[in-house]
Amino acid sequence: MLPGAGEFDAPGNLLRRSPEDGLSMALPWEDERFRKFREAYLSPGGRKWLEAVIARSLPYAPYVYERIRWYRLPEELIFLPVIESEWSPRAVSRSGAAGLWQFMRNSIEGYDMRIDDWVDERRDFMKSTDAALRKLKTNYETLGSWELALAAYNAGLGAVSRAAAAAGTRDYWELSARGLLSPEAVSYVPKFLAAVSVLGRAGRNGLTLPDLSPVLWERVELDRPVDLSLLSEATGIPLAVLRSGNAELRYDVTPPEGRYALKLPVQSAPAVREALARPDFQALRYYQHRIRSGDTLSALARHYEVSIPLILRLNPGVRAESLRIGSTLVIPALKEKTPYTSPAPLETLDFSESYPVVRGDTLWSISLKYGIQPETLAERNGLDISSILHEGMTLKVPKME
Repeated sequence: MLPGAGEFDAPGNLLRRSPEDGLSMALPWEDERFRKFREAYLSPGGRKWLEAVIARSLPYAPYVYERIRWYRLPEELIFLPVIESEWSPRAVSRSGAAGLWQFMRNSIEGYDMRIDDWVDERRDFMKSTDAALRKLKTNYETLGSWELALAAYNAGLGAVSRAAAAAGTRDYWELSARGLLSPEAVSYVPKFLAAVSVLGRAGRNGLTLPDLSPVLWERVELDRPVDLSLLSEATGIPLAVLRSGNAELRYDVTPPEGRYALKLPVQSAPAVREALARPDFQALRYYQHRIRSGDTLSALARHYEVSIPLILRLNPGVRAESLRIGSTLVIPALKEKTPYTSPAPLETLDFSESYPVVRGDTLWSISLKYGIQPETLAERNGLDISSILHEGMTLKVPKME
């Protein structure tokens, strides 16, 4: 059997087990698909691929195994990320599924995962693991078969439940033989079991297990946003290590709002706590941009490769439609960029024409008529961008050629 989470003294222990001992699913030795996948895994290329995937699993496997045992689920589920994501939390499928357990955007409801400008928690190895195991547990409790529970993980619980009800059987192999499951679901279970059969006896099957120590993780609660690169510089922890534990971050910056727990190797957590407690620790890098005529948030966001909502969240009180000329915006330095160059001022425009304001006019609607920035129109008329226009006012506007 697999060792407990506290017994990962060598990565080989993760796989040195007999798949026939304690399995909740019988290995289908007579199934053609199973044999085909097993032969592929046992080929020279297949063995090298599996070795690379298992090496990639080392940071996450102890947590996954611990949660499998906590939920009292079959231990062979430790091998499911092999076929889901190749143990990469940043994996994205052609259909848009993401993370170790390949969740779609529309399948995260009820699993305490969020997707926003800052994070995609389908890539959070802890949250996605718990979500996946809860989903598998629900599938099994509904269908009464681990083969069908796995098929439902791939094809959807509703689809598999309907197929079983229509056929009057909960035998996965019979449903597959009768063509009542999707082609993907028909291949999914044999592929997984083939991986179990090979990885369960890795040494006997000619795999060389990685000679590395698995990672155990600790959460450190943050009270402010932190740039991982600055934290790496302050602590000496490699940036790659910080990224590997927090793959859900869209940038190397933790969210500016709400609580966030940084996941760290246990041996690194004290250094991080010490750095965060230092008064001189700079947690974020920023660009400062002084608003000039013609500037827009959309242009600034494109230049600095950040989102408009992100800029707005870090600049409380700023409104995208009413930037104040001369005010300063703080923009997170997520990437190294040259300073933004504002569009050339429209000094050459001849504001010698007059425009009588009519009912319903705004600076925005008038600026569209004359093809100029609303900030420029406001500035030339001694107004603020948020000024309200009144019927009968006269504005200076560019002379139209």
